[in-house]
Amino acid sequence: MKRLLMLKLLMIAGVLAITSCSAKSTTKLDDKVLKFEETRIVSTTNLKIKKMTVHSKKELPLKGWTGYVLSLELISPKGDFATKDTLYTDGSVVVMDLYDIKTATNYKEFMAPELSSKHYTKEHLIAGKLDAKHKVAVFSDPLCPACIPYLPGLIDEIKEKKDTALYYIHLPLQSLHPAAMTITKAMIKLEIDGKIDGLTKKIYQANFQTEFDSRETDEKKILDGINKKLGVKLTSKDINTKAIQDRLDKDLSISDDMGIQGTPTIYVDGKQDRTRSAYKKFK
Repeated sequence: MKRLLMLKLLMIAGVLAITSCSAKSTTKLDDKVLKFEETRIVSTTNLKIKKMTVHSKKELPLKGWTGYVLSLELISPKGDFATKDTLYTDGSVVVMDLYDIKTATNYKEFMAPELSSKHYTKEHLIAGKLDAKHKVAVFSDPLCPACIPYLPGLIDEIKEKKDTALYYIHLPLQSLHPAAMTITKAMIKLEIDGKIDGLTKKIYQANFQTEFDSRETDEKKILDGINKKLGVKLTSKDINTKAIQDRLDKDLSISDDMGIQGTPTIYVDGKQDRTRSAYKKFK
């Protein structure tokens, strides 16, 4: 009996030792990856690191390889900014891109976190029904050159499908298109008011560039252009409210959690779709 008890204790101790070694090894790999990133940034750019953490990591379906998403807070001569970086390592080498040689699939698709049910809300729904079987989500900037021709067609196609819904998440890329922030706030205000049918499509077909440049920062000039194109009478007071800022911050937070930095970014049934066309298979 004592011998059996002793064997059980040794087995438990063995398992704990293995678990401890595994955890310690993983921590060391994290440290190696963070050190690599620090060295890479400091030696190849004029940026300084304010803060850097492991946002997420996954064991890849490639023996011995781990994918990392790092959260970075950087200091540049033009100001501080936050970003994310994805890299892969087998413990000996680090690569910034990794592809399957047979399928040419980029492992970034594997690293992308999935959208959950909490992200598919009524306030984001722009086409289809809330309880639709298939859910398509688009992260978009109203002045993104790739988004402007894409969104109207996407909306029309989703409307033609019986059991598919489309959700729109605001992601104005202020560093590229400063005017997009004012348009987005105006868009949220008009969404809340609910007086314009097909608002999103109308925003993307408004051809705002005839009224102001995408890098315009004069809020009044931008609002004048919006009012002219949409036949509304928005003021700065209308779009600069806590409710609007809270809603925008919520969407930006979703984008940050998902590690999204470009538009349009499409998710189909929770998974990121880099082809932007997987929804076409739905009837």
